[in-house]
Amino acid sequence: MARVLIVEDEPNNLDLARRIVTHAGHEAVVAIDGVSALEVAERDRPALILLDLQLPHLDGWTVVKTLRLRRWARDLPIVAISASATPGDEAIALEAGCTEFVAKPYYPDGLREVLERHLTKKK
Repeated sequence: MARVLIVEDEPNNLDLARRIVTHAGHEAVVAIDGVSALEVAERDRPALILLDLQLPHLDGWTVVKTLRLRRWARDLPIVAISASATPGDEAIALEAGCTEFVAKPYYPDGLREVLERHLTKKK
């Protein structure tokens, strides 16, 4: 079991991601804005972060850039999740330091595959 930080400000999307993560056998911790995402990540040191890019208080691009400056998070899988799925948005997310980009809406099986792909590498 791995700890997964879900950063999502929309309650329905947060609930769906949390159910997928826990159903896959992992522990879900949550943050609903960019500022709390940094606090929770520092405190809980997750094995993977699912990060909405459009967040209140501090956007996801800034969150990932900030985390990448921390030694413990340099190789941490950070998966950007966004409703804005233009090729430019994906490129910006990857350039900012995200490991992968997932467009909303996503299917539960697709998100489970993302979890398996990144968390299996960690074992």
